[in-house]
Amino acid sequence: MNNSKIGSRNFGNVGVFLGGSSHERPISIRSGKAVYQALRNAGLHVVAIDTANGFLKKMKGSKLDLAFLALHGTGGEDGEIQKILSRAKIPFTGSGSKASALAFDKSRAKRLFQRFKIPTPTYEVLTRTNWKHKIEKWAPPYVIKPVSEGSSIGVFFIEEKEDGYKKIEASFRKYKQLLIERKIDGREFTVGILGESVLPVIELKPKRDFYDYKAKYTKGLTEYLIPAPISGKLKDQLQSIALRAHRLLGLRDLSRVDFKVDHEGQPFVLEINSIPGFTETSLLPKAARHTGIDFTQLCLNLLQMANARRLKKA
Repeated sequence: MNNSKIGSRNFGNVGVFLGGSSHERPISIRSGKAVYQALRNAGLHVVAIDTANGFLKKMKGSKLDLAFLALHGTGGEDGEIQKILSRAKIPFTGSGSKASALAFDKSRAKRLFQRFKIPTPTYEVLTRTNWKHKIEKWAPPYVIKPVSEGSSIGVFFIEEKEDGYKKIEASFRKYKQLLIERKIDGREFTVGILGESVLPVIELKPKRDFYDYKAKYTKGLTEYLIPAPISGKLKDQLQSIALRAHRLLGLRDLSRVDFKVDHEGQPFVLEINSIPGFTETSLLPKAARHTGIDFTQLCLNLLQMANARRLKKA
C-alpha cells in the first residue's frame, strides 16, 4: 500500500458501524467512538450506527455511501454485517463476508493453515457429545477456547486434567463448540497488515500470566515493544507468515495475526483478526503510528480502500 497521505476528500455519507450484541460490545463501542471522532475531526459527514437492534431503518435513512466497520465478534467479524451491506450495495472497510466468516471460525482457519504449511498449534474441535472421548488423548498443559470468539473471551488453560473437566463442562453451557489446542510456552507477538503492507512486529509482555481480555484493554497491564527486539531473520519470518495467512484466508484492507514463538524460535499462528481493535490501547493503530500513519490517517486510508471499490463499480 502507498503510505502517502490521503486527505479528507468527499467520501459522501459515512456510517461507522459499532456496538452490536456480541460479548465484545464494550470494545466495539470504544473502537467505533474513536473512529467516529477521528473522521468527524477530518471534516467528513459521519453517522454512528449501533447494530444491537433495529439498525436497518437508520442505515437506510442515512443514505450511506460508505461504511466503516468497527464491530468485533459475532455479527461483526463473522460475515453477517458484510452480507447486509453487500446486499444494500454499500461498500465497507475490511474483508468480504466469506473471508470474514472463514477467519472468525478458528477451526476452519487452522485447517487451512495446516494444509498450506502455515505453523499453528496442534488442535482438535470438541463438541458437547464427543469432548470426553477426545480429551482422553490430551495431556495437560493445553488451551481451551471457543471456536468463534475474540478478545480472548472464553479462553482458559488446563494444567491438571481433573481441573479441566469442570471448566470444560461450564464452557459448553455457553458455546456449542470448543477448540483444544497445544499450549505454546514462549514469547508473544502480533503483526498487522494494512492494504498490502506488513506493519512492524510488536512484542507483547503482559504483566499477568496470560494476555487475556483485561490485559488487552486495561492501560498499563501490558508492555508493548515496537519494533520488537528480535533478529532480522525472525522479524522477516513473522511478517512473511502473517502476509501469507492474510492472503490465504482471502482477507483485504487490514488484519492482525497473533503469534507465539516457542523457546526453540519456532513461530506459531494463534489466530487472525479480520477487524482488529481501534481503541487507544489497540495494536494495529500502534504499529501504523510507528510507520508515520497517525490514527486519523489510518481511518482515512481504510475508507479510501472501500471508496476505491465503490468507484470501480460505478
